[in-house]
Amino acid sequence: MKILNCLIRSFSFGLVLLLLLFAQKSHSQGFLRANGTQITNEDGNEIIFRGIGLGGWMLQEGYMLGTSGPQHELEARIVELIGSEKKAAFYDAWLANHVRKIDIDSMASWGYNLVRLPMHYKLFTPPIEEEAVEGEITWIDKGFEMTDALLEWCKANNMYLILDLHAAPGGQGENADISDYDPSKPSLWESEANREKTVALWRKLAERYKDEPMLAGYDIINEPNWGFQNHESDPNGCAESENALLWELQQDITEAIREVDENHIVIIEGNCWGNNYSGLPTLWDDNIVISYHKYWNANTTEAIQGMLDMREERNVPIWLGETGENSNTWFTNAISLFEENKMGWAWWPLKKLGSNNPLQIKRNTGYEDILNYWNNDGEKPSESEAYEALMQMTEDLKLENNIYHKGVVDAKIRQPHTDETIPYNSNLITPQGENIIFAVNYDLGKEGFAYHDNVSSNTTGNAGGATWNSGYSYRNDGVDIEATEDEPGNGYNVGWIEDGEWLLYTINVEEEGNYQLNIRTASTNTSGKMKVLIDDVAATEVIALPNTSDYQTFETTTVKDVYLKEGTQKLKLYFETGGFNLNYFQLEGPEASVEQPKAIEKKATHKKKEVKLIFNQAFNEVPEDAGFSVSINGADATINSVVHDSENQRVITLQLEEQLLYHDTVLVSYSGSSVTTQSGVVMEDFTNESVTIELENGVIPHVVPGRIQAEDFVLNNGFELEETEDSGGGMNVGYTDNGDYLDYMIDVEESGSYSVKYRVASQDNGGALALKLIPDEGAEETLSEVEFSATGGWQTWASAEGSNATLEKGLHKIRLLAKASLFNINWFSLSKIPDGEVPTANRELLKDELVTIFPNPSQSSFTIKFTGSERPEFIFIHSVDGETLMKLMPEDGAEELVVNHQLDSGLYLLTVITSQYRAVQKVLIK
Repeated sequence: MKILNCLIRSFSFGLVLLLLLFAQKSHSQGFLRANGTQITNEDGNEIIFRGIGLGGWMLQEGYMLGTSGPQHELEARIVELIGSEKKAAFYDAWLANHVRKIDIDSMASWGYNLVRLPMHYKLFTPPIEEEAVEGEITWIDKGFEMTDALLEWCKANNMYLILDLHAAPGGQGENADISDYDPSKPSLWESEANREKTVALWRKLAERYKDEPMLAGYDIINEPNWGFQNHESDPNGCAESENALLWELQQDITEAIREVDENHIVIIEGNCWGNNYSGLPTLWDDNIVISYHKYWNANTTEAIQGMLDMREERNVPIWLGETGENSNTWFTNAISLFEENKMGWAWWPLKKLGSNNPLQIKRNTGYEDILNYWNNDGEKPSESEAYEALMQMTEDLKLENNIYHKGVVDAKIRQPHTDETIPYNSNLITPQGENIIFAVNYDLGKEGFAYHDNVSSNTTGNAGGATWNSGYSYRNDGVDIEATEDEPGNGYNVGWIEDGEWLLYTINVEEEGNYQLNIRTASTNTSGKMKVLIDDVAATEVIALPNTSDYQTFETTTVKDVYLKEGTQKLKLYFETGGFNLNYFQLEGPEASVEQPKAIEKKATHKKKEVKLIFNQAFNEVPEDAGFSVSINGADATINSVVHDSENQRVITLQLEEQLLYHDTVLVSYSGSSVTTQSGVVMEDFTNESVTIELENGVIPHVVPGRIQAEDFVLNNGFELEETEDSGGGMNVGYTDNGDYLDYMIDVEESGSYSVKYRVASQDNGGALALKLIPDEGAEETLSEVEFSATGGWQTWASAEGSNATLEKGLHKIRLLAKASLFNINWFSLSKIPDGEVPTANRELLKDELVTIFPNPSQSSFTIKFTGSERPEFIFIHSVDGETLMKLMPEDGAEELVVNHQLDSGLYLLTVITSQYRAVQKVLIK
């Protein structure tokens, strides 16, 4: 009985467990729904899609194959090369190899949860022109079988699938490449038969997949771009105000789907590549999701505000159905934006002949010959050569033959959620090992954390805009990489290096000690300079790099005694001055050094009481009475203690009695024999070495007079940053609320009055700003104020003149305070008003003219005749940007003044100042 009871209990427990597992499986596989502004599963939990579109598989777009044009043109070219029979064999292999289970398995392992399938209708049903009986619709098994297999692969990985009709019967857009539109035949919008076939195809698909919960939804028409109201002037429908036929067809498709399938989400897209939703009627179904597409523009809330507004106004989920074709930096910033706003996304595409996607298809030499022929830059390959090259490409389509760009995946899956950098390769530094690290293998991570490059994404609004990787090679970050044949090498070097750029590498050192650093560079000048930092502490002096006579003629520069501690650390290559190429660096050693330790940096911090000395070698214990001395502005300073950093034994800190200020002259000396390196070398004496005083956190104050970019603050309270379209590019601050402020440190070169100009933009409301002085003690002081009118757009920029500011020479903290809401700021400037000129704010603006200028326009000279009741005290000639070019002082009693000059051709402003009045006139120089 006891045994029987145990068996019964075991069976009961197993049955309960089985039922729980079955219930859990059934629960997890419920259909997704549009639930208010969210996409949720059957438990009501929000689902955020993180997907990739399988572009290039069922539908070929020319650019993915290194050429141009829609698929039907590409097919004709291939037939011309190898004939129809071999073309069919090529396409069979293409469809079989482009996407397989290994691709979907890999996507799941990388962290994606969704696949978007761009379908070509020709794989499911023939064109209307090829139907055996006009008006009838027949079906082709191929497309359905491919979709069945893909769905099973997705289900095996618990990934969702969205079906996307990328090429609708006849083609849904003037942009032929993306929908295989043939202008010689009626488009989707010009043929009732094509629209009937489209509706029937979706009904057939819905009938087939109505019971599949892992099929997330139906994206019924990809990127329609067609001008209905005026096709000639608006071929892509971006100015369309009604889109009546588009909405009518999508309603018809939805109705056909609902005849057989009440379960699945229907996804609709607007005109103008999924971005024009004008005329959208009341949503006709309670399980609709709206999709839009986003390419090459700024990753700011403003850029997606229209879709966020639609989401709230329509109470409907919004999905970013397609984006990509940019840099890793753009990818990370875009996904951060989407997910902060609870918006799922799908990237484009998984693979192509290019490096800004997870998988890159290799180009074989035979296919290069085909491309050259198609581009009229080479001879026609023979039929056998062309067929061999095309079939080789189909082999290279397989994932195991692709080039995997882990940085692209990392930028989308990991980097939006962390600032941490991780090694691109394992950089283990072993005793007496080769220890070569190729420059292109810097860490995986965000721009500003793993590397810094001056151009790291394309936000110009077009595909041919800014190039982030000037060499188009190897990786997809802002770092510029090109092919090299230098040895040893991995085939690539970093190039186009500019001042202030840098690269970071995580290294793991097995044995601490002094290493020899070998740097492999090429250049046509001797201006290149760089330095090495370990965990953000300088490890070398600035290293001058040689002129090697050519950017692909490399030479090695050797630096001795680079100290590395044991364990993992971050090594940064900082490029003081660019203009060179970098192949690799090498760390040889460790070895005991017989060289004198070098003081790499001697620095202090404003308002702190210490001097920090950073050397290239590590020291043994440093005694308190080591023999250091410090002077401040010529007077001896008191050293309270000498601290040897136990974490970084290259660093000695002198704790002082006195506080150091930014403009102090500080000198440090050493005399003695008690400081020795870990190699046993006694440090030699040195005298009156200059100490650099920095602001806290490495802040560099803005020199005044000068222009200050709004984003170069030391503290931001409330503003958001976005990429600007103003001249000069860069960033601006915006999303302004009354009371937001930005703090800056400035270093005023000369006491006096300063004119203040603000660069602003506002769509509707205008704005107001105050510039304030923030002293260490006491109340803040208002320096300047301005109010300005709306400029007509968030990126429509204008300069606003504020009241003049009075500043004392020296270091100050100033605050830019918003006194209104809803405007953007790009920069502000402080320009010294010349001595003797009464500030503009204290002058009454004269309505009558004070002077007459003739001739105007003029050439090398012009005359200023004084016509007013008062004689001018000063006359200033300014550029249109406000820069003072000339200051003139008329003689007492003079009736006129002849101005001889060497001004360039252009427009200038002439400011006349009297004791009471001020007037501005224009003068044109030919």
